[in-house]
Amino acid sequence: MLALYKKELRTFLSSVIGAVVLAVFLLVSGLFHWVFPGQWNLLEAGVSELTSFFLFTPWVFLFLIPAITMRSIAEERKNGTLELLLTHPLDAHRIVWAKFLAGTTLVVAALLPTLAGYAVVHALGNPVGNIDGGAVLAGYLGLILLGAAFVATGLVASSRTDSQVVAFLSSALACLVLYYGPSALGSYELFGAADHVVLWLAMETHFRSIGTGVVVLGDVAWFAAYITLALALAQHHLQPGRS
Repeated sequence: MLALYKKELRTFLSSVIGAVVLAVFLLVSGLFHWVFPGQWNLLEAGVSELTSFFLFTPWVFLFLIPAITMRSIAEERKNGTLELLLTHPLDAHRIVWAKFLAGTTLVVAALLPTLAGYAVVHALGNPVGNIDGGAVLAGYLGLILLGAAFVATGLVASSRTDSQVVAFLSSALACLVLYYGPSALGSYELFGAADHVVLWLAMETHFRSIGTGVVVLGDVAWFAAYITLALALAQHHLQPGRS
């Protein structure tokens, strides 16, 4: 399992796609938060906080993470190496978890350079250091949990096809629907007393709850449960006879 985890990291980081994906994420984040004027610009906010960064990044994740996961299983299936993996001591459970941990590691690696933004806002505070470090820490925790949930979703999509393009598009669509769909639907107040149940189903609801700086065990448990279920589904798709 450790060997497969390392292989996944090496394969992504040594590929042109890997370099481009990470570079595009940092470029888009940098432009919207430091160059382009508007609601996402941290310098125009007038306060020492990273709220706009935490609210904007999930939308970038909708394209970044499917690009990370699209080849994880689809390429193995296309090249015929998936069967080879399954005949080794690695079972479907270890294969999926190794790829999940590798994908989540890449998400964390993509976020690390953005800590420079925290350093800048920290230095620009009046007085210097006038920023809620706890809220920033909670925001990054929320992004990691959301990123891990998107990785799990991407693995489910990748496990269903041998086409990277299909895996990317289906993963991006699934992440969009799961992140924003229920909260958008619940906002129309179509279900009366059940509206809060619909809102509870949305990833956005739990991410925003953590992003406010208050880490509630229930929100963390929601992400843990979703990730576990998604990975179990991906493992199911890898069983012999499944496609």
